[in-house]
Amino acid sequence: MFLLDDILLLPLRIPVAGFNWVMKQIQTMANEELLNDQPWKERLIELQMMLELGDINEADYAQEEAKVFAALRDIRARREEIAREYAAQRGEDEDEGTIGVYTGYGER
Repeated sequence: MFLLDDILLLPLRIPVAGFNWVMKQIQTMANEELLNDQPWKERLIELQMMLELGDINEADYAQEEAKVFAALRDIRARREEIAREYAAQRGEDEDEGTIGVYTGYGER
């Protein structure tokens, strides 16, 4: 009976499986884009160079630097949240078998 059900429902399952695969690919690409901190690090280096060359003043530098660090904190928070979700999916306790490292920025 189960084989007959599988055969009859196949035309419905294939499009759903394809849609789920596409959505997972989109989620993966979005996570990679949201978790990429390299452009922000490059922006920080660019700001430092601009300050040294005199293209911007200290006030503008401080304002832009604050934006960069806020974006880096957001990326770090997203990474930590994803790590907690994966640990929860695996059934691991948050404090079990892990070592916490405080990096000096963001919330503990």
